[in-house]
Amino acid sequence: MTTPETDPLDAPTAALAAAVLEISRHVDGQPLPAPRLYALARSAELMSASPSLAALLGVEGEGAEALDELHLTPIDLDDGSSAAGASDDAVDPLAALQVVQWPDLAAGGAIACEIAPSAWSLRAEDTEADLSTGRALRVVVAALADGTTWSAVHRGDENGYVLGAALLPDISAALLQTLQPEA
Repeated sequence: MTTPETDPLDAPTAALAAAVLEISRHVDGQPLPAPRLYALARSAELMSASPSLAALLGVEGEGAEALDELHLTPIDLDDGSSAAGASDDAVDPLAALQVVQWPDLAAGGAIACEIAPSAWSLRAEDTEADLSTGRALRVVVAALADGTTWSAVHRGDENGYVLGAALLPDISAALLQTLQPEA
C-alpha cells in the first residue's frame, strides 16, 4: 500500500523496514497492554562489541566480516514490568517516549503499541472498509537518528499490515526527537 514516490526503499530504509517487520512478527498474537520499546543496534557493531554474542550466533572470525553494515538487530528494552503496572499514561505511546533512554549502542529505536479506536480516525479518502473500525490498531514505528522512519500498522484483519514511512507522523516525530542528542 505504499508508493515509490512517497516511500523510497533505499538500502538504509529497507534495513529499517526489515527491523519493523521483525518486531511486528515478534509481538504478533501477544497481548500488548503497554507500549514496548526496542533499541535498534547495527548488527555488525553489536557483534564487534560482543565477541561472546558473535560466537553464540556463529558469526565470529571471518564470518563477522560478511555482516551487512546496515542490518539492524532489535533489542527489546521491556523487562516485563511495564505491562504489570500499565496505567493510562503508560498505554499512551507518546508518554512512553517521553521517558525512554536509549542505550549507547542504539542507532535507532522502535515502539510497538496498540492505538485505541478513540485515538485514531480515517482520512477523508479512506472508507470504513479500508480499516476495521472499532478495534485497536497494532502499530510498530521505528526511526534512525538520521531521520529515516518506517511504520507498520496492522489492519485488524487477514490483510496484514499497511507499511510506509509516514503513516504515524506524531509517533514518528516523537520517536525521532528521543534519538537526538540532548543540548
